[in-house]
Amino acid sequence: MIKPVSIPLDAKFVQDAAYYAYITVFDSFKQGFRPRFGNGGLVKHMLGKIGELAFFRFCLENGIAVKHTPFRNDYSKLNGQDDFIVSIMGIDKVVEVKTQTIKNLLEPDEKLRLFYNKDQFDQKPDRDFIVVFAGVNPQVTQVALLGWIHAEKITKAFINDKLKSPAYAIPISWLKPMEMFLEVR
Repeated sequence: MIKPVSIPLDAKFVQDAAYYAYITVFDSFKQGFRPRFGNGGLVKHMLGKIGELAFFRFCLENGIAVKHTPFRNDYSKLNGQDDFIVSIMGIDKVVEVKTQTIKNLLEPDEKLRLFYNKDQFDQKPDRDFIVVFAGVNPQVTQVALLGWIHAEKITKAFINDKLKSPAYAIPISWLKPMEMFLEVR
């Protein structure tokens, strides 16, 4: 059973998420980039940034060394630096955070599936990274880290092709709890 880790939201947290989402969207549009996987836009990016900031706060609160964050002041170039690099027991690990809206965030349905866009995943040939799934409630007043999974395991998930863009549908039961994150290998 997954035990989501709730991360407190405050005004500064939401302002930071909005700031980075704004830069991401407007720098991208200035360069002629358009959403690759469906809706895109400011709201989707803001939800993603909320999830990333929640993971960043989790790392800081748990003494996990963060060597690189996806937060930058210029998103006009896609440069592959949109993931975290954390150091756990002296080993650097790449961590990507994926965020979804979930109704019962702190008690998610055991049958819930989390999505990772297939095209986006397939663009990363190296499967030696960790994916942390975050969730926000529909009112965007609460954020929680749901758990994590090694990227290689995602390839075994069912591909849902009935979405705007096909995505791996990862059962929430496959996630390891955030309490075990320090044991990442």
